[in-house]
Amino acid sequence: MTGGIHVLCVDDDPDIRELTATVLERRNDDIDVRTARSGRDGLAVFDESAAEPDRDVDCVVSDYDMPDMDGLELLVAVRERDPTMPFILFTGKGSETIASEAISAGVTDYLQKGTSDQYTVLANRIENAVEKRRADRARRESERELEQYRVLVETASDAMYVLDDVGCVTIANAAFCDLLDVDHDRVVGGHISTFISRDSFERGVKTVRHLYSGGGESDCFECTLETHTDEQRVYEANVSVITDDTGEFAGSTAVIRDVTSRKQRERELAQYERIIELAPTALFILDADGSIAWCNDEFADAFAEDKAELLGMSFSELVDRGYYDEQVTTKYAEEVRNLLSSASDCDRAKYQIRFRSTDGAVLVHDAHTKLLPLEDGEFAGTIHAIRDITRRRHYRRELERQNDRLEEFTSLVSHDLRNPLNVAQGHLELLEERTDGQHVDKIRWSLSRMEELVDGLLELARQGKTIGEQEWFPLAPATREAWSTVDTGDARLEIDTDIEIYGDEARIRTLLENLFRNAVEHSSTGDRRGSRADDTGEHDTDGDDDETEPVVVTVGSLEADDYATGDDTRPNGFYVEDTGPGLPPDRESLFEFGYTTAADGTGLGLAIVDGIVTAHDWSITARDGSSGGARFEIDGVRTATADADGGPAVDETETDSTG
Repeated sequence: MTGGIHVLCVDDDPDIRELTATVLERRNDDIDVRTARSGRDGLAVFDESAAEPDRDVDCVVSDYDMPDMDGLELLVAVRERDPTMPFILFTGKGSETIASEAISAGVTDYLQKGTSDQYTVLANRIENAVEKRRADRARRESERELEQYRVLVETASDAMYVLDDVGCVTIANAAFCDLLDVDHDRVVGGHISTFISRDSFERGVKTVRHLYSGGGESDCFECTLETHTDEQRVYEANVSVITDDTGEFAGSTAVIRDVTSRKQRERELAQYERIIELAPTALFILDADGSIAWCNDEFADAFAEDKAELLGMSFSELVDRGYYDEQVTTKYAEEVRNLLSSASDCDRAKYQIRFRSTDGAVLVHDAHTKLLPLEDGEFAGTIHAIRDITRRRHYRRELERQNDRLEEFTSLVSHDLRNPLNVAQGHLELLEERTDGQHVDKIRWSLSRMEELVDGLLELARQGKTIGEQEWFPLAPATREAWSTVDTGDARLEIDTDIEIYGDEARIRTLLENLFRNAVEHSSTGDRRGSRADDTGEHDTDGDDDETEPVVVTVGSLEADDYATGDDTRPNGFYVEDTGPGLPPDRESLFEFGYTTAADGTGLGLAIVDGIVTAHDWSITARDGSSGGARFEIDGVRTATADADGGPAVDETETDSTG
């Protein structure tokens, strides 16, 4: 037996008290005996020992016949204080009557005094009684703890289960049953492989074997469960191994938590980290002390130092090594103070800095700076995005120079060429008064032709400039206005769209004017696009040709089915289609500068159209129309359906006959 045994011996005979105490302590070194000379004294000692945890009485040995309180009365008083206290009646006046009373009163044991052997028996009875009491107390404590744990398991929000040594569920809380959407009676007693996937079961077995072989007290594995809504959820099972008293495997227990959201965040974080690492923009973070806490490869590749050396380096060290001017640190400090100021509502700073590359080239960088979240109200650092705009600045300057040259060209065309034309036309009028003949007509035609070329060149030059301000506008009204500015003869316009488009409205009207003019002029000759007029530049108009229907020009919005690919993921747009003679065989050259199939054509109209489309970052395609004419499709356009607030929707077919 482990632990000492504290015995209270109560007897009115001092010799018996001393003898009993001496013999018991000699027979068993674990026994410690305290004595009392009467029942009342014994009860007082019992009460005193209760206040001394180290000497708390484990068993009472009492005589029966004592003057002030006999043994059975003492038994009642002791059991009132401790109902489970072992109480042995050890008396010299034994009789069946006393034994019967003692047993009825609930004594633990009854012995008669006699030979020395009785003390050996008494010692054994004391040991057995105390051991049984301690075992009962431990069992009750264990049952109480088990019940507490059972209540905790049953009421826990996390799913929990206990398996036996073959993997059958012995305990499952309500959260686990709810997770499986299975009744508790079906879960308990069922094999765990019935409720989780095979892969999850195998991972669990591997984890349990690892733990049992000495791999630690607990470990976790991921498992996938299908909920009652057929949704796949990811869970993390934290597993512990259960062993019996001999150390043999007796089962396992697990706590399961839903980590689907966490796993999703981890995947998204990994994706973002990958994107940041591969981003063509240099990114880096400075901590509160101005040292580089993190950077991506795009930033690190610009330096002679490797990435590992840059991390932890003070940014001022890069200034000292000649990569940046000293003004950079001053500018950074100013921008950070501004971002931290309560008077500023800016959440980021944008400025330009100069960077000297490893080959000595001086580059211009566009820097964007934003504060990291404050830590306990204190500045924690900044995050930076750096973009090299050296080429962009070069292209911008080159574009400005080109525009300047274009302005010079436009001035030359509009002034130096138009003035001689005006002079020639004035003299032609004087000549016409004095001379009459076909030579004057040919001169007039030539001058008119030169004027058309000058106008076309001016228009083409203007389209080479950057487009103006873009805005949303309805396509139908712009179409009508463009039609009204073109000499369309007896041609008709049909509008089959109610969309709004986003672009430069003035340029779009010019685009439509040129497409309308192209359709009308090619149709009015009666020739198919690609035919040639005679060498004089004149067409047969002797009236012998059969009468033809007036050309119809339709403007409509593109739908997914209108595309040749049928790909409904392509952007929206609009088309211009006519019922004229159609497209020439050499369609690839349609939009080239100077290309024309008509003897009196300038070859500028479709080139102007292509320039406007390109300036808007759209695309244009020439196709055969549904009735044999030409169809021009402009796609990549931002479109929206016009509503009542933006003007009446144009959903009916309109016919104009502007001459």
